[in-house]
Amino acid sequence: MKRQPCFSNRHCRRRRRQCHARQSGISLVELMVGMVVGLLASLVIVQTFSSSEMFRRNLSGAGDATQAAAIVAQRLDLVLQEAGAGLARGSHVWGCQLLVNYAGTAILPRPDPFPSPFGSVPQKMRAVPLAIVDGGTSGSDVLVVMAGDSAAGNRPIMVSSTGSSLVVKPTPALGMGLKAGADASLFDMFLTVPQDVPDDPGDCRLVQAQSTFSPATLATDSSIGAKIVTVSNADIPLNGMSYGNVDSGILTKAPAAFHLGLRNAPTFALLGVNGDGELVQFDILNRSDPQVLGENVFLIKARYGLDDGVGGTDNDNAVDEWVSPSESGWTIANVLDGKLATQQKIGYIKAVRIAVVMRSAQPFMTDAPITELNLFQDLPEKRRFKRSLSADEQRYQYQVYEWVIPLRNMKVPPNV
Repeated sequence: MKRQPCFSNRHCRRRRRQCHARQSGISLVELMVGMVVGLLASLVIVQTFSSSEMFRRNLSGAGDATQAAAIVAQRLDLVLQEAGAGLARGSHVWGCQLLVNYAGTAILPRPDPFPSPFGSVPQKMRAVPLAIVDGGTSGSDVLVVMAGDSAAGNRPIMVSSTGSSLVVKPTPALGMGLKAGADASLFDMFLTVPQDVPDDPGDCRLVQAQSTFSPATLATDSSIGAKIVTVSNADIPLNGMSYGNVDSGILTKAPAAFHLGLRNAPTFALLGVNGDGELVQFDILNRSDPQVLGENVFLIKARYGLDDGVGGTDNDNAVDEWVSPSESGWTIANVLDGKLATQQKIGYIKAVRIAVVMRSAQPFMTDAPITELNLFQDLPEKRRFKRSLSADEQRYQYQVYEWVIPLRNMKVPPNV
């Protein structure tokens, strides 16, 4: 547009003011208001995103904890429910001191302490279906589990022996022997236990049959139209190069042999939580390396389920009370003291109550952190467990799971 000339000073001043008004931008006040509005909008967006991400992480962490807990629970159930298998109906078994050598090297009693996290487990082990090593006021408990895996059942086989062999009558026909060409180191295992003991249980020796042994086989009897087993004496040669022979002290005390199954079958295990938050299974017999059964496990505590008649009837297969492994009479030293009276006490163990605390893998933000863990809250005060969390531990999310695992093989009281 062509600029019009000014005809007077007053007219020119008015025209300059009009031009200046048309060409000016926003004022400083408007700029500050805009910046404030933008800043508030940014804060709302960031806060909304942060809250959404926190919710997603919490939800994901809870889901991961539930899944990890399900895996841990399944593994524990599989191991603990078999406690006492193959040994529960034996006489003078519980509390006998386990003697185990392999290729001339002592395995039990251990010459050295167990590795972490099992350093508190006694080096002298005795036969028990299940025992709990108290982890104290802040650490996880350790579970000791022993079980056989034989189709012959829970009953002992009465034997005589020359030390290097077991003379058995009748011949065991169930669950023994390997197929031709199989690894001979996996052949059948036996626990030889003295029966002629006047008071406290004695020593019991783990032995292994030679691969040359042939168990009894089923033969067809046409007269009855069925397969039968011929009852006869059997001389089971022992593999002296693996687990050695029967001790002379056991031979003179009317030993009984408990068939445990093939070498890799019986369970002699420790279960505990290591420093990396992993549930670890350790083989007491050194047959395999430690196995990780679960991750993100912060704490495991356990209670004995006793059918001891306290508030009920003893040995009626109903748990009368839940007892802490820290109580007098039920510490690991008490359970493994090798006393005659302890044999009956071990027979009272019919279940175990497990509390597993899972922790999130990553820290998370919360306005209400967990400051204390409370386990077994329905039990009497002295049998509960409380643990305060440090400031660093409060940065994580926790899930507590509790359940009862019955020891199915312990339903029938032993022949003590």
